[in-house]
Amino acid sequence: MAEHLVEMAGALVRVTDGEIEVLTDPKVKWCPLRSGLYGIGEESKETVEAVLRGHMEELGMYGPDRVLELTERPVSFGASEMIADAMRSGLVDAAVVVCEGAGTVVAARPEVVAAIGAHMTGLAKTEPIEEVQSGLLERGCILLDDRGTIDQVEGYRRALAAGFERVVVTITGRRAFEAGEIRKTAVASAGGSASGEGPVIFAVHNLGVSEEGARLLAETCDVVWACASREVREVVGRRAKLQIGISIPVYALTDMGKRLVLNRALHFDESLVMHRATLPYGPEEKLPVPLD
Repeated sequence: MAEHLVEMAGALVRVTDGEIEVLTDPKVKWCPLRSGLYGIGEESKETVEAVLRGHMEELGMYGPDRVLELTERPVSFGASEMIADAMRSGLVDAAVVVCEGAGTVVAARPEVVAAIGAHMTGLAKTEPIEEVQSGLLERGCILLDDRGTIDQVEGYRRALAAGFERVVVTITGRRAFEAGEIRKTAVASAGGSASGEGPVIFAVHNLGVSEEGARLLAETCDVVWACASREVREVVGRRAKLQIGISIPVYALTDMGKRLVLNRALHFDESLVMHRATLPYGPEEKLPVPLD
């Protein structure tokens, strides 16, 4: 019996063999991204369950029939969309991501990264799903083990050991410390030098990040998603070199981060506006409610 713990709209959810139990009320009452994607007005336990059920029906998430290759891009500037485009453009070789039923995964195919991350929310714990693990292995992925372990630092080490040099690693805001450990690992692998191709670190699912955590993200990450975090907007946003999006801003803090964000813009089919501004930028009425 595989059990998975995830966060969605700030609600803690347990999924056990296809059964969904929303354990806490969502912290976010209204999210512009979820409103646009799923037509949600006010968030509740019922909306969280309905959206998660939709993901399970559409992509087989949290079950043995999980979709593991995808060409669609459901989110305009989501992490998996950005990584998949960077892979197709030759900017990165591999990504260290997290998949339910498998844990930390090193993936080198853009369609696999797109499938894993298409609707992935904050996965806190997962247990093995044999079919998911075997399907990922068949697609050339590297798994930490067969127990569903989530450890992005070790995932980065595995990617380096496999010969990948230009690696994107996704972390969550609650585990901001991993970014610093990943940076140290990169320096150690380079023989104590910080030169050369370092990791590109994406921070996603940042609701509830403390001011200290936001400072750590700003100091160690390349791209950070604001989510419904006031601290990320105020701390990370002020240090950003580039912001894309208004209601759920994405902040690029390094030149490499800018390159991957702009590469996604290059492949984005709809119209965009770019202009100079003081960051963070965005009117209050377009932001999630409440900001935590």
